[in-house]
Amino acid sequence: MSNEISLHKITVDASERMGRLRPIWRSFGYDEINWTYTPRGKRLFQTIGELSKEGTYFIRNHHAFSSGNGLSTPTKGSCNVYSEDTDGKPIYNFSLLDQVCETFLQNNCKPIIELGFMPDALSRGPKSRLTYQYEGNDLWKYPPKDYRKWEALVYQTVKHCVDQYGPDEVNAWYWELWNEPDCSTYFEGSVRDYCTLYDHSVAGAVRALPTIKIGGPALACRAKFLDKFLAHCAKGKNFVTGRRGTRLDFISFHAKGTAWPQLDQLTEKPSLRMIFDQLEGYRQVLGKYPQYENHEILFDECDMAVATNFGIHDYPFFRFNNTEYFPVFVIRQAKSILDYIPLKKVNLKFFTTWAFYFEGKRFFEGNRTLVTNENIRKPVFNAFEMLEKLGDTRVGLHLGSGMRSLSGPDFCRRVDGLATLTKDRSMEVLLWNFDEDPDATGEVEIELSIKNPVFLTRRAKISLYRIDNQHSNTYAAWCELGSPQDPSPEQLEVIRGRESLEMVESPKSMEIGQNGFRKRFRLPMHGAMLLKIEASV
Repeated sequence: MSNEISLHKITVDASERMGRLRPIWRSFGYDEINWTYTPRGKRLFQTIGELSKEGTYFIRNHHAFSSGNGLSTPTKGSCNVYSEDTDGKPIYNFSLLDQVCETFLQNNCKPIIELGFMPDALSRGPKSRLTYQYEGNDLWKYPPKDYRKWEALVYQTVKHCVDQYGPDEVNAWYWELWNEPDCSTYFEGSVRDYCTLYDHSVAGAVRALPTIKIGGPALACRAKFLDKFLAHCAKGKNFVTGRRGTRLDFISFHAKGTAWPQLDQLTEKPSLRMIFDQLEGYRQVLGKYPQYENHEILFDECDMAVATNFGIHDYPFFRFNNTEYFPVFVIRQAKSILDYIPLKKVNLKFFTTWAFYFEGKRFFEGNRTLVTNENIRKPVFNAFEMLEKLGDTRVGLHLGSGMRSLSGPDFCRRVDGLATLTKDRSMEVLLWNFDEDPDATGEVEIELSIKNPVFLTRRAKISLYRIDNQHSNTYAAWCELGSPQDPSPEQLEVIRGRESLEMVESPKSMEIGQNGFRKRFRLPMHGAMLLKIEASV
């Protein structure tokens, strides 16, 4: 890139109220469900629980119903909720699932209970697949051999949770059938099989809690599957009742910013446009069913890349999972989805960052995770710290062209931002400098103008936070130490010193004129900056 530093003029108008800011980033997910309640998992959840003082994070897992040894391995897990005795009589055991739910609830989180996968004793998969290797088998991919037993499993699970945690608590959860049933990696069945499974799931769940929130289908990417599923729910013959239609409380699907990596692939550039192309494909299908126009949408896997189980030792380009690139991509993605919601009139509740994978790995392995060894926060964690510092009301932010930054996602825009007000009339301005090329370098100069300030005094305190290659970046600190795989206690202390969201400088007090104020600063590539402006005496 050119060494020339470009100037970007940005104006924030505090009088231009644009409605409530939806905290759509408050959701995480991961495969390895049993790591939730390990000592390390509990420490991580304490950190997640401290992210938001006012809101709740929703957590989604695979393998709530999977059979196995009750220990997670990469992308695997098992809660052993269901088994059968020698006469085929069901045996229910919720002890592991309870440990998962209790960890969530103790740390300001609520579950998205994924009804899946298929217990070995219920699977109609070939019994030749029934092995007891450490990683288990693939019987979990198949539909049940007895749909009534599956329905009873769902009923007993919901009933147990209601008895354990109370109906008011469980009413706040989401219950979702399966994961990516449009993909044979996860489901060895047809659309009809899935719809049958869904009808029985609804019957069991609603019988246990009539006010439950249940939905699906948590698609990988195939909009045609969504079309057939919605047609079934809207007007198809219910496989349980024989009547027309099936209850559907929310609709869920997934999108990723890369394709699956190839063996000889040397580089990868995550694409926000790719994510939105998939989202738009889903939305066009939704448009065919006006009865679902206002339904909540869970974008409950939405990530810049696929293959959370791969890292830099598989594909070196996954280094971007370690660096400041990842948090700024998440921030940019959040803003783009916030723009998309009113533009396309979709009721999108949140997007889920699928990001846990942390046991038995090397330091900064390059997996798409929130933390690395020793529960050290990776730079991406600070993306959520920044987003949580935003206010509850969005205000106008205008780019140099005079165009307000709310005209739908612009995937080529290098510099952009998001501005808010809080209830105490302070202001937050989040700005970033980003290129989808992970190897891009350079910096920009930004001239920020604040118009129509709403402060109670003539002076304001300005705090300046930053994520870049020098700030809020444990990976950079680790690299500066020589990338040790077994850091000493002293080195760990140095790395931990860079975990939190860092200020560029000490907070400063400045005079606020009637017409606001203006400030210039430079922002490096793949950097994000948050200005918090508070009234001061």
